[in-house]
Amino acid sequence: MRILPRFHVPRFKSLARKFRQWRRHLSVARVALTIEWLLFGGAMFLMLTGKRAAYLDQFGERADFGMLAVAIALFAALHFALVKKRLVPLIEGYFSPAPYDERRILFDLGQEARAAVNTDQLYKLIVNRIGTALETENVSIFVRDETNGNYICRISEPPPAPPTRSNDEAESELRLTLSKDAFVVKRLNHLMIPLVIELKDFEMWTRAFAEAPREMREARARECETLRQIKASLLLQIKIKDQLVGILSLGPRRAGHEYSTNDKEMLMAVAAQLAFVIENSRLIERMVAEERLRRELALAAEVQQRLFPAFPPISASLELSGFCQPARGVGGDYYDFIALGGQRIGIAVADVSGKGISAALVMSNVQASLRSQTMARQALVSAQGSLAELVSTMNRLLCNSTGGATYVTFFYAQFDEVTRQLTYVNAGHNPPFLIRPRGTPRFAVALPEAVAETPRNGHKSHPNLKLSTGGLAVGMFEQGHYEQETIQLHIGDLLVAYTDGVTEALNVADEEFGETRLQESIAAVAHLSADGVRDELVRTMEVWCAGAPQHDDLTFIVLKVQ
Repeated sequence: MRILPRFHVPRFKSLARKFRQWRRHLSVARVALTIEWLLFGGAMFLMLTGKRAAYLDQFGERADFGMLAVAIALFAALHFALVKKRLVPLIEGYFSPAPYDERRILFDLGQEARAAVNTDQLYKLIVNRIGTALETENVSIFVRDETNGNYICRISEPPPAPPTRSNDEAESELRLTLSKDAFVVKRLNHLMIPLVIELKDFEMWTRAFAEAPREMREARARECETLRQIKASLLLQIKIKDQLVGILSLGPRRAGHEYSTNDKEMLMAVAAQLAFVIENSRLIERMVAEERLRRELALAAEVQQRLFPAFPPISASLELSGFCQPARGVGGDYYDFIALGGQRIGIAVADVSGKGISAALVMSNVQASLRSQTMARQALVSAQGSLAELVSTMNRLLCNSTGGATYVTFFYAQFDEVTRQLTYVNAGHNPPFLIRPRGTPRFAVALPEAVAETPRNGHKSHPNLKLSTGGLAVGMFEQGHYEQETIQLHIGDLLVAYTDGVTEALNVADEEFGETRLQESIAAVAHLSADGVRDELVRTMEVWCAGAPQHDDLTFIVLKVQ
């Protein structure tokens, strides 16, 4: 069998590879020098051959060598004066990327980061430095929004023009946002190298999502529109601990130059610096926000302190004193002393569910409601059931304003300076303690509302010294029902109303102070004045809570009959 000879087909891939390797050694200066030598050789060939050479021989046998020497001198002068100094740099500036010093750029960015007044100024310095060094059409920085996870464009130089189909400024700002579910964001999360974007990629994405649901197509369209607005050609990850906190976008380079490996390495180093800039800016923003919040809390605490009575009403038959120490600057505890007409004094203690600003706002609402209701009902204060109706009205008002989301334990009483009778309503609050000195009836005695004299035998007695008549906490149910009770007080009687922050105060061993300790502490100082009782109770609480953080507001009032 005859074997046919093999034909060797040239391998175009190897030829193309050799051509690329050879092309790397080309430069504008080398090409210009080659063209110069070809032109010089062609000129010398024309001048030193044929009739032109015979013409030169008329000037001597060595005239051709003289002409060659003159031509070489002229060629050298043109090469150094015109081609090398002017023409080659001009051509190189157009066809080759401008050189830059990578280390100088990184050093300058570090210095500018220290000198920048704010983050936006630093972003502007970075994009301007990158844009100048790489001669890009656009540089943009996207930063992740911690609230929704989307990437917001913090700066874009030069600023992109809004979409031609919409002049709405808000819509333009919305388009300069990359969703956390954007296709390029997902790719950057899984890539370790920069992402190159070409024009054909947009067409490919459009075809890939042509059959996708409408919402997905609209999301991809917004993503492509954002990338087109910033002329995105290269996207780099800005990461902190494998978390994508930002995106650095660069547009095409001048004259269509591609980003080299050195360019990408330099940009990745800049992106690493940007990661620390973003993290530091967030820390600074948190510090500024915390400082602003601290000032607002201080102002709120000052305003709240003004809601408490500066001085108790002056009374010949009653001493009053109060104390409130919020756990967080502002709190939901409230106490009040209200001077009413007809020689009556209102006493209130309340505890709003929750803590902080929200509880303080509800507390101010309770204070305003109580003040307005007591002023409106002064003429009806002697009517049957007036205090119970007052608390019922406050309950409806609070339910309407909070929708039942917040409740308030509330104790309100009115003291008659003439009869020394105390009428009260306890709306889910800790029952106040009534401590009586020796030699007086031990139990509180209930009176009909119309009775204004000293209680007589046969009236109902209570087995303890706690004032608990009333109903549910205010704000829980709009149709809540409340009852009131009147008790006769005597000279020396001591009433202490408090919030649960007092009895639930913890020591370093996580033990609660408790009602028993509170009652014993009150009994031990019952002989003192109202201010003296207050000071001793504060001292007792400080000793108990020494070294332990305060978890709840501490509030109580002291009432002593004299």
